[in-house]
Amino acid sequence: MCRFRLVVLPVLMATVLALPIRGFADVADAPDPVTERVVNVFTGGLGQIWERRALELKTDGGEETLTLAGISERAIVESLRIAGDGGPLTVTAVTLNREVLTPDALLRRHLGREVDVIKTHPTTGAERRVRAEVVSLAGGPVLRIDGRLETGVPGRLSFPDATFGLPPRPVLSARLSAGPGTKGLQLTYLSEGLAWSVDYTAQLATDGRHLDLTAWAGVRNDTGVDLSAQALRLVAGQINRRTGPRAQPRAEGMALMATKAVADAGGHALPAREAVGGAHVYTVPGLVRLRNNETRQLALLHAANVAVTETLISAGHPVVFGAQRGQPRPSHPDLRLAFDNRDLVPGGLPLPAGIIRVYRPTKGGPPLFAGEDRIIDTPGGERARLTIGRAFDVTVRRQQTAFQRLDAKGRNVEAAFRIEVRNGRDRPARVRLDETLPGDWRVTEENRPHERAGGQARWHLDVPAGGRAELTYRVRVLR
Repeated sequence: MCRFRLVVLPVLMATVLALPIRGFADVADAPDPVTERVVNVFTGGLGQIWERRALELKTDGGEETLTLAGISERAIVESLRIAGDGGPLTVTAVTLNREVLTPDALLRRHLGREVDVIKTHPTTGAERRVRAEVVSLAGGPVLRIDGRLETGVPGRLSFPDATFGLPPRPVLSARLSAGPGTKGLQLTYLSEGLAWSVDYTAQLATDGRHLDLTAWAGVRNDTGVDLSAQALRLVAGQINRRTGPRAQPRAEGMALMATKAVADAGGHALPAREAVGGAHVYTVPGLVRLRNNETRQLALLHAANVAVTETLISAGHPVVFGAQRGQPRPSHPDLRLAFDNRDLVPGGLPLPAGIIRVYRPTKGGPPLFAGEDRIIDTPGGERARLTIGRAFDVTVRRQQTAFQRLDAKGRNVEAAFRIEVRNGRDRPARVRLDETLPGDWRVTEENRPHERAGGQARWHLDVPAGGRAELTYRVRVLR
């Protein structure tokens, strides 16, 4: 009678299969065939993996099937390229077998065979083991127990310690032959499950005119395998794809637990940057281990004492083709920060798109979170702009003071407006008023000069501390 090893799992629920896997110990104990690996990670959730592997063939010049262990479970097989290292290599077929050892697959392999059903007494908790034959799996398991057919599973199942050739993870194999002098192979392929993003932290100085900027790259590995890279390259920029992201294979019975590893930038070199075509590549120095289901934070850049400007911006959309009704509601201007990234390093440094979080100093306490925004991909030498919130102590009120139709159809009109700005701060405030006007417009009267910015009329209003200032203007519009 063959010996059984207890595996407790409800068959109808997804559960982790905890079996010692015989027949694969030689794979686990074998030396790592990868001698060098470069991992390129793109921002859109795509990775490119290049490997140099040792090659040990059983035949001299003949064709044979080679199993390639450690390949991403989310590899795009159509992108796989294999070349000889030191000599020619001919590949005639590549196969990816995704059927792996799962509770369902194990049950299918036991169709027509006997397993053990472990029943637990509801009051005493005592367990009893009975033999059962797996009769059918159509629409659910059907078992023959003590001469009767049982639908469903009246307990837990225990299987013999045999895998029936089912591997613990997908297996990639290649049919190939090597020519003279071929000592290894070079393997490259694309894979889903790799992605990276950027998070910035900006610490404002006490004067509010400078900031320290730090960027961290968060690299995510959901490929199903651990990847140790001698070179990790983070690619910033848009690449064209005709094939969309593929659905991630469902891990039967496996609760994926995300972990995070943080690499301290202190004393370590920051990534080197290189422009490649329309993209920018950041190469992380040294060996980087990307474990499966792990997000690793890597220091990307640090710049100190960067000049920054703070602007209060109030955007308005005045009603010009009719009389305004109701009382005007007060609003608060947006608080916008801007800095030139040419100040980060000599010549500027391209900033990949990402979330930036801003902190302000406080008296006698830790810095205070002031807000966050998303900056777009910003080339070197360009200006980065972010809106982090609204000015609580600055209030703007807009009111239409006159309206007149200049023709019978109302296509040519004239309207007048008053904008009052109150400053509750203990220091002066400069507020930018952006009025978006429709149609063909012309300002005919104003108490302060404006500038034209596209479809907007723009004014700058200086408001004294604890005081108020007012803008009045009249506009003629033709639609």
